Amino acid sequence: MPQLIVLAEDSAELRALLAYALENVGYRVVQVGTGTALVDTVVRLTTAGEAVRLIITDVRMPALGGVDAAGALREAGLQIPLIFMTAYGDAWTRSRAEQLGAILLDKPLTLATLREAVRRTIIE
Repeated sequence: MPQLIVLAEDSAELRALLAYALENVGYRVVQVGTGTALVDTVVRLTTAGEAVRLIITDVRMPALGGVDAAGALREAGLQIPLIFMTAYGDAWTRSRAEQLGAILLDKPLTLATLREAVRRTIIE
C-alpha cells in the first residue's frame, strides 16, 4: 500500500499539480484546501486507523493557516512529520517551523525539491 500524504494548499491548481507529482512517484495523496479541512481530515484518517506518514501544507491559507493547523494537530497528540511551503519565509515562520520539527520550503519550488524533501522525511 502506498504511503499516505495529506496535502493542504488553497490554490486548487497548485494543489492538483503537487498531488500529481507525488502520486506519479508512488505516494497516495489526500488533498484539502484549508487549514480547517487539514485538521479535520488528519484526525478523521488517523481515527479510522490510516497511517498518515506526512503532512505538506501551505503556511498562509484563509481562516486557519498551515502553521496553526499543524500546531492544533500537535496539541491533539499527533506527531506526524511536516513540510511547510511558503512564499513568505519570515523569521516567525522559520522559528515556528523549527519548533514544530517541520521542513520549510520556499515558494516557488520545483517538483524535484518537493519530492526530495518528501523522500528525506518519509523513511521508507
